[in-house]
Amino acid sequence: MNSLENYLLSLQLNNYNTSISQIVEIQIRTWQSLQSRSLYARELLETLQVTHYSLQQQHHELLKHVLSLLGYQTKQQHDNTLLIEHKRLAHWLNLS
Repeated sequence: MNSLENYLLSLQLNNYNTSISQIVEIQIRTWQSLQSRSLYARELLETLQVTHYSLQQQHHELLKHVLSLLGYQTKQQHDNTLLIEHKRLAHWLNLS
């Protein structure tokens, strides 16, 4: 498995249904993994070459990559807003 797949497994997501609650759960778990200095998070950050980014920017990168792996499309809107789409679902997420 690659570092993104390992990281996704480490998040222990139990709900794979596309929903806003899943997006929020992913946001929380990616932040927690950074706070706890997860080995899988660090490996993925190295793969993405963003280890020199601020903690908030690292969180944004992890979040975008995990959501992408789950089939979501993300587009940066303004400074701290991320548009997340999946078929009939659209959600704006404040990243601050």
